[in-house]
Amino acid sequence: MLIKILGLFLIFQAVSIIPEWISSIYFLYENGDAKNLIILIFSILLVLFIFYLVCRLFLFKANWIIDKLKLDTGFESNTIELNWSQSKIISIAVIVIGALMLITNVPILFKEFFIFFQQKILFKDYPKSGWLIFYFCKAIIGYLLMTNSFRIAKLLSDKKRKE
Repeated sequence: MLIKILGLFLIFQAVSIIPEWISSIYFLYENGDAKNLIILIFSILLVLFIFYLVCRLFLFKANWIIDKLKLDTGFESNTIELNWSQSKIISIAVIVIGALMLITNVPILFKEFFIFFQQKILFKDYPKSGWLIFYFCKAIIGYLLMTNSFRIAKLLSDKKRKE
């Protein structure tokens, strides 16, 4: 379960990294640096592929990781008794991750809105309009994670049963 929770946390933290990569690509594209642009795009695609594999392993092949790394050996007892089901623990972790996303992005969103309204310019002319949309989407995703945590936990539990 902890491996799945770590996989979920990795996925939701990646939401912050992808816009930074896009801005780096745009910056190199605008400067006309084709050599570094190609290297950057190739590096980003490689990192995304590795990230996809790691998240897939953590979320859907957690037992394989436990077997290969022998994480279940060396304990006096083979089982840990919990009164909660696996889906309930995963749903609590999803709620915590969603709350962290919401709590960290709402203040930034309000600050950016405040600055935007002080500027008294159109939204399309505001230089940080993309970031405003990004923080708004992250706050909405955090809220949706909190309110739909049981569905996400059920999805992850169903994937485990299919394996």
